[in-house]
Amino acid sequence: MLRMNGALDALTHSSRLPMSGKPPVAALGCRAHTGWAALVVVAGRFARPEILHRSRAELADPSGRVRKNAYQAARGLEPTAPANLVKAAERIAAAQAAVALEQTLQEVDTVVRSCAVVVGAFPAGARLESILASHALAHAAEGRLYQRALLQGAESLGLDAVAVPKRSIWEEGESALGVAPDELRHRIDDLRREIGPPWAEDQKLAALAAWIALAQSYDYSRARPRSDA
Repeated sequence: MLRMNGALDALTHSSRLPMSGKPPVAALGCRAHTGWAALVVVAGRFARPEILHRSRAELADPSGRVRKNAYQAARGLEPTAPANLVKAAERIAAAQAAVALEQTLQEVDTVVRSCAVVVGAFPAGARLESILASHALAHAAEGRLYQRALLQGAESLGLDAVAVPKRSIWEEGESALGVAPDELRHRIDDLRREIGPPWAEDQKLAALAAWIALAQSYDYSRARPRSDA
């Protein structure tokens, strides 16, 4: 898990859930796709989880003038055009993410301190020309664009922004929550019986990322904030 300190290099359709009491602290988890993201707010100990909010955030240009798959759209354009198109998509996504996250914070009846975003792998130092020459890299770059927008939006709202790699999220969850692999997956899958749909892979991964972030400031074994002493 990577904690993002400082800045990185439209709204939601809500499905709010009833709460059993008022948890003292919560975390927001995000799973991004091209142009949108699944958001889940969690609280409480993992043994007695609280799912406070689920929604879909629209991150693409609401006017449609800038395509949501900006890297794919930039392929084949004149040499100076792709960079400008990508920058425009980045600005719009960051603004949309900040609005969607702020609305989510307003809708939950508790304190949200961190925002965890599930992130994919991407080759370090990849240049724009190389990205545009590869369909696979262009697709991965679009995922990174919206993941970064969510992290940037979280930081703009004063949240502790955390990037959780998708390829190791289950292992990190096991370590952070102190739960065996089979039990962790079973518990998360089983939440659907209690809260109902939507509870697909997007919501599960967003929730798990949020619980991993929450574990950084909350001692699950004692149900109280950790001490830095």
